[in-house]
Amino acid sequence: MKKVLVIVATVIVLILVGIPVSTRILGPRFIAVGAPTGKPIGEFDIPRPETSLLAVSIGVPLSMLNELANTRVPEEFEGSEQKDFHKNIKSGGYAWKAARGPIVFQNTGTSLAFAAAIQGAAQFQGNLDAKIIQIPLNGTADIAGTAGGTLSPEIQPNWSINPNLVPALNLSQASLSLGSIGKIDISDILSGSVGQLVQKEAQKLAPELNKSLDLRAQVDQLWQQAYLSEQVNDNPSIWLSVKPTQIQLAPIDYSAPEQVSVTVAIQSETFLTNLDPGAPVPAPLPDLVPLSAPVATDLNLPVIVSITELNDVLHDQSFEIDSGVGTQIKISEVEAKVGQQGLLNLKLNLKAEQSSFERGIEGEIWIQGRPIIDLEKQLLGFADIDFTVETRSKLTSVAAWLLEEILIKALESQLRISLADYKEELDEEVQKAIKSANLPEGIDVSIEDLDVQLADIYTITRSFPEAPDSPGIVVVIKATGDLATQINLIQLDQ
Repeated sequence: MKKVLVIVATVIVLILVGIPVSTRILGPRFIAVGAPTGKPIGEFDIPRPETSLLAVSIGVPLSMLNELANTRVPEEFEGSEQKDFHKNIKSGGYAWKAARGPIVFQNTGTSLAFAAAIQGAAQFQGNLDAKIIQIPLNGTADIAGTAGGTLSPEIQPNWSINPNLVPALNLSQASLSLGSIGKIDISDILSGSVGQLVQKEAQKLAPELNKSLDLRAQVDQLWQQAYLSEQVNDNPSIWLSVKPTQIQLAPIDYSAPEQVSVTVAIQSETFLTNLDPGAPVPAPLPDLVPLSAPVATDLNLPVIVSITELNDVLHDQSFEIDSGVGTQIKISEVEAKVGQQGLLNLKLNLKAEQSSFERGIEGEIWIQGRPIIDLEKQLLGFADIDFTVETRSKLTSVAAWLLEEILIKALESQLRISLADYKEELDEEVQKAIKSANLPEGIDVSIEDLDVQLADIYTITRSFPEAPDSPGIVVVIKATGDLATQINLIQLDQ
């Protein structure tokens, strides 16, 4: 009987001892790690200024150039000159009068060509030198041909226009019949007189273009509107300020057959401030900075994302990681805090199921990682992921191996957070701003191929100068596209 009691007592002891031993060996390890210590310090103290480029292609249809030229150039013109027009003619002279047809501009791909048909007549007079006597002669010649030339305008840094005009005159009919002398080709004689007038009238086109289209006034309107001060947050109060710094000009573009265009780019700095800067006071339009090639719009906008906003997105994120050795690691309830040296601290609620090789792990740990933008997939991700000091001190060597070899590597590849809402909001704001722009009459604005992308992300200590510490992150959003204005109305003085 005594022997039986000893056996029973032994079994009871083994059971009582075995329960915690079994739990320690076979059950999941519970981990509870506190938040990292230390003062949160962002990669930057406040959001850094972002440089943007607003490139506007200003197009002028050839139909407008036709209208301008036909309005400004007289329909009839005339001239006269005292000049011997044949070796046997003394005291010669002539007078001519011609009318032009419609002036038509053409885009040659490298310059502008313009031409108009001309038709008229010339009266010639002089004395035929017959050695003994001089016989008065009079004759009439019909004139026909085309007058025009080429323009290769260059806009100078001071906004003046150098037309680079090369006039051209082609007389297909200019023959004078003078009795016994016969027919005389007077095209060379008339070309000098008519050509001078053609050049004089053509040279009037450049200042008329400058006056009627007034590129400087159109760009000045854009320059004034580039100054921006708008409150983007109430609590705390934050203003977004945009200050233009430079005007750039690309060469004239002849690629579109029905128009010529020039790209003007306004370079500006975008930054955040905690004080209402009031209505901006624009500086005068500066001189142009010439470019060798066209540029595209490239807007960079810093958007402050508070840790509260970020955690609202992170908290709903959950995913599973396959260890490859039969263990599934479930991650949920992610929470972020700004760390130091540009890192974010992330709290993870994890549950690693037991496998044939290892016990399970369950609880909360903290890791740290550098926030990055996956430019290809346009997602928020993390690099340089590692355990915090507090987490590493809580892990046994076995648990550390499981998490470090599997979890850390998996998080770098799988912890991706969508920030698509910020992209959509900016897209809407850009479109809204274009539609509501207060542009002069006769100017149409459109934007094509608008592409909004996440470009960068970094941590900050405070939202603006003089603010108390309010650690968060800044997401830089890049918007690119082809912004074009079409001049469709010219003001002509009567």
